[in-house]
Amino acid sequence: MAGLNCGVTVALLGVLLLGAARLPRGAEAYEIALPPGSGISVLIKPGTPTLPVKVCYIIISTRRETKLSIKAGESRVFSFSCQNPENHFVIEIQKNIDCVSGPCPSGEVQLQPSTSVLPALNRTFIWDVKAHKSIGLELQFSLPHLRQVGPGESCPDGVTHDISGRLDATVVRIGTFCSNGTVSRIKMQEGVKMALHLPWFNDRNVSGFSIANRSSVKRLCIIESVFEGEGSATLMSANYPDGFPEDELMTWQFIVPAHLRASVSFLHFSVSNCVKKEERVEYYIPGSTTNPEVFKLEDKQPGNMAGNFNLSLQGCDQDAQNPGILRLQFQVLVQRPQNESNKTYVVDLSNERAMSLTIEPRSNKPSTDSVPGCFVCLDPWTCSTNLTLTPGSKHKISFLCDDLTRLWINAEKNITCTDHRYCHRKSYSLQVPGYILQLPVQLHDFSWKLLVPKDSLSLALVPAQKLQQHTHERACNASFSYLLASAVPGQDLRFGFFCSGGSIEQIRVKQNISVTLRTFAPSFQQEASRQNLTVSFIPHFKEDGVFTVTPDRKSKVYLRTPNWDRGLPSLTSVSWNISVPHDQVACLTFLKERTGVVCQTGRAFMIIQEQRSHAEEIFSLEEEVLPKPSFRHHSFWVNISNCSPVSGKQLDLLFWVSLTPRTTVRKRRSARARP
Repeated sequence: MAGLNCGVTVALLGVLLLGAARLPRGAEAYEIALPPGSGISVLIKPGTPTLPVKVCYIIISTRRETKLSIKAGESRVFSFSCQNPENHFVIEIQKNIDCVSGPCPSGEVQLQPSTSVLPALNRTFIWDVKAHKSIGLELQFSLPHLRQVGPGESCPDGVTHDISGRLDATVVRIGTFCSNGTVSRIKMQEGVKMALHLPWFNDRNVSGFSIANRSSVKRLCIIESVFEGEGSATLMSANYPDGFPEDELMTWQFIVPAHLRASVSFLHFSVSNCVKKEERVEYYIPGSTTNPEVFKLEDKQPGNMAGNFNLSLQGCDQDAQNPGILRLQFQVLVQRPQNESNKTYVVDLSNERAMSLTIEPRSNKPSTDSVPGCFVCLDPWTCSTNLTLTPGSKHKISFLCDDLTRLWINAEKNITCTDHRYCHRKSYSLQVPGYILQLPVQLHDFSWKLLVPKDSLSLALVPAQKLQQHTHERACNASFSYLLASAVPGQDLRFGFFCSGGSIEQIRVKQNISVTLRTFAPSFQQEASRQNLTVSFIPHFKEDGVFTVTPDRKSKVYLRTPNWDRGLPSLTSVSWNISVPHDQVACLTFLKERTGVVCQTGRAFMIIQEQRSHAEEIFSLEEEVLPKPSFRHHSFWVNISNCSPVSGKQLDLLFWVSLTPRTTVRKRRSARARP
C-alpha cells in the first residue's frame, strides 16, 4: 500500500479513514469499508446461541447469508433479518502486523474500526504481530492493569484478554486476563497475538494497551506485576494447565512498595521427566548475597521479602517417550510487616530425638484478596503457611501474620521403652515444654506416644490434679483436656477426654497409648502450670484399662466405658477401682436398665466386687437387667468385659457414684424402720 507500512505508528493507523460508518438508525443497516493495505479483516459469523432462537440472517442486497467476511480494500453494506442479532452472531476484527520485513509500530493501540460504528455484537479484536527472534515486543497495560484467571474462570464485566506468544511455528498461550489486577507489562519475542473480547453491551472504545519495541528478552516472556499496596496475585506458567514448553525460561518481575513484604506460595504444580538439566525456580531477592536463589518446585518458597524481586521458571530437556508435564500456579501475597515479624523466637529441639513440632493454619481454606496471609519464617526469606521443626537442632523462627490467632501448634513426642529391665519403675513427666509456651501462637495438640514392649510392661498415668471424665452429664469446661487412646496399630480404643477437677487419681493401661493434651482457649497459657501427668512403666497386667477413683464428697462422679460413641471394642475389659471413705456410703447408679448389646461370639458381663469381703455380683450384660441403685459401704470394683458384638448392637455404659455420710444413711434407715 502506498505510503503505509509497518513503520507507521499504531497511533497514526488509528486515525486512518477506514470508511466504516453506521447508516441512519431507522434503516437498521451498517457499512464497513476497510482501506487497502491496512492489514485489517472483519468476520461476522454465527455465535453459540444460549437459548433456542429463531433463524437470523445477514442481509447483503437481497441475499441472505450466515457469514460475512470483509478484507482490506473491501466495503460491505449489510443489515440483519432480526431485531436481536447479538443473540445470533459474533464479530471478529483482526489486524495483522508484519514486523519481520520492517520496523514495528509503537504507541497506543487503537480499536479499528471503532466500536461506535460496529453492530452491537459480541466483539473480538485480534492483533497478530509477527516479529524476528531478535525483536522484543512489550505490551503495556493501562490502569487498572490486568488479573490472570485460570481455566474455566470468567471475568465479572465480560471483558477478557487472551495473550499468546510464538516459539518458531508453535503458538504458546501466555494466559487469560481480566481487568483490575497487578499485571502491567508483558514482554515477548518472535511476535505476539492479543485478543480482546468485548460483550455486545460494552461501549468501550479503547484497547487499554500499547506496544513498545524492545531488545530481545532471551526467554519465552517476562510478566511484570505491580503492587500499589497490600493484595495478592495468582499467576500461572505458559499453557497452564497444559505443559510448559520444553527447556524454556519464563520470568515474573514483581514491583513491591518498600514498606511492604511479599511471600510466594505454590498452589498447584507438577514436574516433567527430565533427561538433561533440572527444572527449578530462581529468585533474585533484594539483599541476598547468593542471587539467584535456586529452589525446587516442591521446596517451601521464599516469604517476607522486602522490595522488588524476580521469579523465573526454568524447564528441562524432557524424556521423548514419557515427557510428563511441567506446570505451575502460584500466589504472591503482599502485606504490611507485622510487629511479630521483627521478633525472633528460639525453639530448641537439639536435645530431642523423637519429637516434631508443626505451626500451621487453623483452617485449610485458601486466603482471599481481602485476608492477608499468615506465614512462619525459618530465616528472613524461607517462609511458608505451615512449618514443621525436626528434632536434633535449634531453630530460630519469626512470624509474618496480621492475626496470630489464625495459627496453632501441633506437636508429637515418642517415649519408648525397648528393654523392660531398664524401664521398669522409671517415670517421666508429660509437660508441654517452656519453649512452646513462650511462642505467640496457641498450642492446639501436644501428643505423647508411650510405647512399651508387648506383654512385658504396662503404663500408669498419675495426674498432678485428679481428673474428670468428659460426659454429656458433666462436661469438661477447662482450657485443656487430655485425650487418651490406644497407640496399638489396628486397635480402635479411645478411653475418652479427661480434664482436671475430678475424682480419677490414676489410669493404668495394658499397652501402648497416646496421650494428647488439647487446648480449647488461649487462657491455657495462664493455666499451663496445672497440666502435668506422670507416666510410669509398671509390671504387665491383662486388663485393657484400670481407673482408680475416689469420688468427691459433694458431687457425683460420672464414668463411662471407652468408645462411648462407637461402643466398647470387641473383647475389651475395663475396670474401675472405686474408693469409699470409712465415714461415707457410696451409691452406684446406672443410666440404663439394659445395655442393648447382642453378642456374636463370647459373653459380655459385669462384675461388682466388694474389696473387703471379696463378694462378687456377676451380671450378663446381654441378658440381664442392670442393677438398680445400690449402696456400697466399702471400696469396690466394677469390671466390664465385652464379647464380639453384632454390628449396631454395641456395648456402652454410663454410671455414676455419689457419696453420703454413713450417719445420714443410718438415720434414713431408722426412720423407715419405725412403725
